[in-house]
Amino acid sequence: MKKILLVMIFGFLTVTGCSFVDRDSENEIQTSNAWVYSFVKWENGNYVVTEEEVKEEKIGAKIGEVTSYYDQESSDTSGNFSNKYEEGTKYYEITDINQEEAIAVKIQEGKFIKAIISDKWEEAN
Repeated sequence: MKKILLVMIFGFLTVTGCSFVDRDSENEIQTSNAWVYSFVKWENGNYVVTEEEVKEEKIGAKIGEVTSYYDQESSDTSGNFSNKYEEGTKYYEITDINQEEAIAVKIQEGKFIKAIISDKWEEAN
């Protein structure tokens, strides 16, 4: 009987999955753990979302925005895609960093976080 109960609990947890919501952001959407990490895509580059804030005085020009969002792993990640932020979330250049290394994501009014190109992120981790 205990084995059956354990199998049922494990099956339920497997089917329902897990999720995370950050209540500090007005643009974030509830995301599934189906993705390995949270990211944004811009100009065919994948940028891993960090927790590092970018000071507003370091924010340059707007360079794009999220045009499609999916919370489940998908083979179609075309356009300015994100698995964390909803459509319309803005991307900005960081004045002292090359855009091929990192960009800023506006997560709420006056608050920006750094997103690092995936190759650089993987080297650091």
